[in-house]
Amino acid sequence: MAEPRARHAPIDALRGLVIVLMALDHVRGFVTPAGANPTDLESTTLGFFLIRWLTHLCAPVFVLLMGAGAALRHHARPDGTVRFLLSRGLWLIALELTWVSFSWSWNPSSRYLGVLWALGASMVLLVILTRLPRWTGVALGLGGTTALALAAIAPGTPGTAFWLHGGTLQALGQTVRASYAALPWFFVAALGWGASRWLTTAPRRQLGLAGLTSIGLGLGLRALRVGDPRPWSHQEAAVTTTIDFLHLEKYPPSLVYLLVFVGAGLLLLAWPLPGEGPVKRWLRTLGRVPMFFYLVHLPLAHLGGNVLAWLWFDVPRIPRQQPVRVWLVLLAWLVLVAVLTPLSAAWGRLKRRRRDLWWLAYL
Repeated sequence: MAEPRARHAPIDALRGLVIVLMALDHVRGFVTPAGANPTDLESTTLGFFLIRWLTHLCAPVFVLLMGAGAALRHHARPDGTVRFLLSRGLWLIALELTWVSFSWSWNPSSRYLGVLWALGASMVLLVILTRLPRWTGVALGLGGTTALALAAIAPGTPGTAFWLHGGTLQALGQTVRASYAALPWFFVAALGWGASRWLTTAPRRQLGLAGLTSIGLGLGLRALRVGDPRPWSHQEAAVTTTIDFLHLEKYPPSLVYLLVFVGAGLLLLAWPLPGEGPVKRWLRTLGRVPMFFYLVHLPLAHLGGNVLAWLWFDVPRIPRQQPVRVWLVLLAWLVLVAVLTPLSAAWGRLKRRRRDLWWLAYL
């Protein structure tokens, strides 16, 4: 039986919040000086670091909700699930290698495997769960993530670049660079698949308790310097100690990283914005068309960064010697979201009105 559609509204709103934060992270990359690193203790500021740190919420929640959404669709319409997962997954990988890679670099020969690769590969791998009991997704997600943390397979181990670690590969005369490893993110998607019914029907108190427990466990492991390959240490200033402590490994995602940010996602599901106000409606509008938002925001953010640098410094990228301006990042982010909001709303209306156009479902 299909889940009641009303129960999906919090997921749409959370997905909308995630893509808005994702846009903040990507704008940061285009409107800050070349080489600026928000996690470099020697040069960063708390504000610059927090812009990056807050957006760590995006990938874990995106992948978790993708797995949950695929499972909900499977239980409503099981006959077409395998075709759905394979076609959508391969389409995402193709977009990553073409449109998204070009949007990052303006170089048609550049090939990059990022979050769409993680989502697409995870969708393909979710096929193995379609004929298994729902609980196996939870077991695979939790067990696989824990096993990877315990195994601590070192980067550079042959055959692990695209599955366990980021890396590069030469193929057909092209250099393909991967920052997202497929297998750790698949385990997050499997967890979403297995927990889909619980995510949409559990009492808010139960979701909140699970989120707090996950965050608490993650921070406890971090304090003990367990579960994340990046060690932290006491610095001369309390601010830099805090930054070092909160700097969790995302490439590939560490156990602590996933515990903290999946837990944060559960908290946001448990305690969404109250009432039915304009902010919640706005987030749901964006959350219903995440692929459109993603594919449009990248070239717009990149182009905006180029235009800003040309007008200000007469070069295509803000020069390395310039200071980081957090206010500029926030302003550029707000402008981008303001431009994309009516476009996303119009695209959502088109998808609802023209259900006869099958290809719209892929965007």
